[in-house]
Amino acid sequence: MSYRTILVLVAEDPRLDERLATARTLGQRFDAHVLGLHIMPLPVVPLGYGEAAAYVGPEIIEAQRAANAEVAARLQQRFEAALAELAPDVAWRAVEGDPAVAALQAARTSDLVVAPQSDLHGLDLLEPDLAEHLAMGAGVPVLILPRGGWKADLGRRVLIAWNGSRQATRAVHDALPLLAHADGVTLLTVGEEAAESAEEAIAMLTRHELEVTGEQVAEVGEPLGAFLLRKAAEHGCDTLVMGAYGHSRLRELILGGTTRHILAHAELAVLASS
Repeated sequence: MSYRTILVLVAEDPRLDERLATARTLGQRFDAHVLGLHIMPLPVVPLGYGEAAAYVGPEIIEAQRAANAEVAARLQQRFEAALAELAPDVAWRAVEGDPAVAALQAARTSDLVVAPQSDLHGLDLLEPDLAEHLAMGAGVPVLILPRGGWKADLGRRVLIAWNGSRQATRAVHDALPLLAHADGVTLLTVGEEAAESAEEAIAMLTRHELEVTGEQVAEVGEPLGAFLLRKAAEHGCDTLVMGAYGHSRLRELILGGTTRHILAHAELAVLASS
């Protein structure tokens, strides 16, 4: 098992060059085909009623599309330059549309998605988060890279958040190609119920020729998401493997959520599956 098709999201953000370098490293590690995806926004049409309604001629729409095409062309040059070593196993795709819909569609014919951590705050928290959309709906593992930067050769020290659930099981199996290159793997459980299957999970991973250390914690005195991030830092991990769990966005916003906290606050790479 390996990642033979890697999708990397390409947008003008401060960490793009580092993200492309990581995609190149992963492409080399797994002998993979790397696809760069840029999603161009739909033209903005101002709304109004009565005398306030504005006429938007086709030239305005075309001007927006032309500007978006210029950005896409510039990003394509950066993508192709960064991944030139992998040619011809690279491809570029620029599409116009809703980011969540376009990203999910492309993700479902990939083995791994490399995405940036979102930087939402305030009222923006009510808007769809692309990283969350992918983690919950892609059906493939999503490697979310933190906005503050990450270790270049990630996946060397890995913390697995294990609770015996379907989501955690899916994440562990989806992470196997990455775990095969790790120097150290820790499988962490919280609570008695999660611990019941920890030994069997470690045994399964050992049969994949992985060296895994187990750590069991009876209970925590802080939100689980914060605890997992703290333990990852204590172990010097560069990657966290976890199952992605979700409710409605409003419920997550009011009640909080382990997945949402980690995806928003992680300072290390997170490989998430659902």
